Amino acid sequence: MSRMIKLSTWAEEEFGNPIPGSATLSKYARNGMIFPPPVKVGNIWRVERSARFIGAQSSPEIRQSDNVRLKRILEDGQAT
Repeated sequence: MSRMIKLSTWAEEEFGNPIPGSATLSKYARNGMIFPPPVKVGNIWRVERSARFIGAQSSPEIRQSDNVRLKRILEDGQAT
């Protein structure tokens, strides 16, 4: 049995049905939302069987020069 499996096969085990679309799964792979991170072999994403979906782990960088409205949205999610 191989250690790495296709991303779509892994998604069936991780999420159940219905699984996210292939574009969404590719986005998860590219943006580091799966740990351990998937590897692209040729044009197919492969992931370890024991991998888990962790979602977005970083928060946006808020700079001093950002607009006040943007800061408010990034800090607490409230619209102006």
